[in-house]
Parts: sequence; C-alpha cells; structure tokens
Amino acid sequence: MSAVSEKIKNFKIELDERRILRLIGYKKKSYERTDSVKSLIAEEKKKLDDLLQPISIFTIIAYDETNNHPIFMNATKIALCICTIGPKLEEEVKELMKKNEMLRALILDALGSEAVEEVAIQSDEFIAEKAREMNLWPSKRFSPGYKRWDIKEQRFVFQILPSHEIGVSLLKESCMMIPRKSISFRINFYKVQKFSTRKQKN
Repeated sequence: MSAVSEKIKNFKIELDERRILRLIGYKKKSYERTDSVKSLIAEEKKKLDDLLQPISIFTIIAYDETNNHPIFMNATKIALCICTIGPKLEEEVKELMKKNEMLRALILDALGSEAVEEVAIQSDEFIAEKAREMNLWPSKRFSPGYKRWDIKEQRFVFQILPSHEIGVSLLKESCMMIPRKSISFRINFYKVQKFSTRKQKN
C-alpha cells in the first residue's frame, strides 16, 4: 500500500518554564525557591537550537485503505502522522548522564518531551485544518496505546507512512519508536459532526 505523504517542517517551539519545573518534580508552591534550577533550565534551553530537528510526516487515507480496526468506524478518511525532534537531544542527555550531571539531563529530557509534544500539537492543528478544507469534521488526535487503540497498532501506522524519510524507526516487538522523542497519532475525518470528539471552531 502506497499512500501519498506530506512533511511539515516549519515549527515554532516555545516552552513554558513552569511546565518544565512540574515535569521534573517541583510543586507549584515551591517555584519561588528554585532560582538555581531555573538558571539550569535557561542554560539547557540555549542548546535547543542546535539539538532540535522538528519534523512530522502525515498522510490521509480512505477508510477502505485501513486495516478495518473499529477505531476507524464511521470515518470517511483518516490522517496518520508521525512527529519527532530527531536524535540529537537524546544523545546530549546520555552525555550529561555519563558526566553524572543528572539534574541537567533530567531538565533537558523534559525539554525534549515538551518540544515533541509541541510538534504534535502544531501538526494536529495543521491536519485538522486539512479536514475542514475537505468539508469534513476532524476528531481529536489519538496515539496507539490510548483507550481502544492498542500499542501494537503502531505497526499499521508505520506500514502506511514512510517513517524513514524523517529518521524514525519502530522496534517491532515493543512498538517503541526510535528516536524516543517521537509521537504518532491518527485523526478521523467524519462527514457528520456528531461523530467528532474535537471542540470545533466557530
């Protein structure tokens, strides 16, 4: 099966310091006492221009091109997408751990998690707009492993999309993506609004 795919490359990634503090274990009430940690976050954020390689690839297929999983029921078309920030950030995290700079490694890893989530959010918005241009109603995005869509369904996503074009591969047994800072998802496109789970624009 050969679906036409499209890449998205122009991402504007802005990361919230407070979100990073929460991810590394700081509670809201303790933010004022974290000046040294905030300084480390600022230093690690400076590395991101060199470490982030944000890109996503997606395709839109008809229902009869799917594997007939119940999750696609009632959809006219389905968008499948893989997002990544590339391997450089993970490599830098490993280097920091080798140097026993564990807090810096934890901060940079959290920045990477937020960065790839931002790539997924912006890709989702781009694809949802594609649905609207087709006069269809987009659902929310869902990743394999969420609710009724088993993690093993990653194999179907990677069967359809040429993930190698953005440097992402899949470990067949675990269904883990490499680089680890990658996200896959699907969006169903419906003819009828009632099937959509997304809050629609006015």
